[in-house]
Amino acid sequence: MRICIVYNAHPTGCSFYRLEMPNAYLGDNYTEFDYVCVDNIANVKDEDLKTVDVWLFNRLWCQGTLEQIRGVYKALTAFGAKVILDLDDYWVLESGHIMYRHYLDTKLDEQIREHIRLADHVTTTTEHLAQKIRLLNKAVTILPNEPYEAYQQYLPDTNAEPEPHLFKIGWFGGAQHQEDIALVEHSFSLLAHDKSLDGRYKIYLGGWNDGNAVYDDYERMLSCRGLNKNYGRIQAADIYSYVGGYNFINATIAPLRDTKFNRLKSELKVVEAGWMGKAIIASETIPYTDIIVHGHNGLLIPYGKKDAWYKAVRKFVNEPDYAKGLAMQLSKDVRERFDITKTAERRAELYRSIGRKL
Repeated sequence: MRICIVYNAHPTGCSFYRLEMPNAYLGDNYTEFDYVCVDNIANVKDEDLKTVDVWLFNRLWCQGTLEQIRGVYKALTAFGAKVILDLDDYWVLESGHIMYRHYLDTKLDEQIREHIRLADHVTTTTEHLAQKIRLLNKAVTILPNEPYEAYQQYLPDTNAEPEPHLFKIGWFGGAQHQEDIALVEHSFSLLAHDKSLDGRYKIYLGGWNDGNAVYDDYERMLSCRGLNKNYGRIQAADIYSYVGGYNFINATIAPLRDTKFNRLKSELKVVEAGWMGKAIIASETIPYTDIIVHGHNGLLIPYGKKDAWYKAVRKFVNEPDYAKGLAMQLSKDVRERFDITKTAERRAELYRSIGRKL
C-alpha cells in the first residue's frame, strides 16, 4: 500500500507528532506500507495520483474557496485513493490566540470544517475533540500523541542534569501561551520574594528565543521582572531536539486557561513530562485531568487560586523526594497508557480498511 504524507508546513509540532513520527514507526515496523512524502500537492503529477492509495494531511490539504477545496479532494480521489485528515486542535479559535485574526480574515475555520466533511476519515488526539468532529464526520479514530524512541530526544539522559544541588522547574512552549503564563505570574512573584528558598531552586524558561517579544513577556512573568535571581533560560531548539531540555529540570509546569479551545487540546505536555521522568504541576482542567490525579502522579492547580502555583513549587523545593515520587508514578502511568506499539496497530488497521482495494 502506498501512502503519501503531505507536509504543508514542516517541521512543526503538528507535522512531527501527527504525521512524521507515528508513520516513521509504521514504516520501520510494518513492511506492507510504502511511504512517499511531498511538501506541496501542486507538485503532484497526474501519473503520481494513480499510484497513491491513502493521502495523509494535517488540518487541511489546501487553502482557498470551498469550491477549490472540493476540487482538490476530487482530484486526490479520482483514481480510488482515500484521504485521511488529522486534527489535533479545535478549529474555532478564541480572541487571545496568536492566530485568531488570521483565522477570522481568511475564514479558515469554515475551510477546515469543509475539509472535515469531505475527508474519508479523520484522526484526532482525544475523545473530547472527536466529539466535535463527529458533528461533521462520523468516521473518526482517536490516535494519541506518543513518543517514538528511535528519535533520540526521547531517551532521558540522567547524566545531563546540571546543578544537582538545585531543584529545577521549567516551562516549555510556543509563542501562543501568554494568557496561560499569566496564570502563574502572581505566584512567581511570591516565589521571587521568598528568601527562604533562595539558592535552592531554579526556574527555567524553555524555548527561549532572542528577539521575540512574546518570550520577553514570558520572562517578565516567570522572573518577576528580572527580580528573581533563581531564574534561567533554556535556548530554543528544533522539533527534533527540544524535548532534551527536560534533562535540565526536575519538574515542569503546565498552566492552561480553562476554556473551550484549551479543553479540546491534547495532553502532550503531560505525556512529555511523564516520558522524560519529570514531575508536573498543571492547571486543573481537561485534558490534564484525564491523566493527572492530584497527589498521585502530579499536582493540579484549581483555576483562580493565584497563590497555589507558589505553594506547589515551594513544596517541591522543600520536599524533592515527594516530587520524585510523583514523577516516577507519572512516568509509569504515561508509558502504560501511551504505547506507540498498540496505537500503531490501530493506525495500520485503519490504513488497511480504508486503502484502495486493487
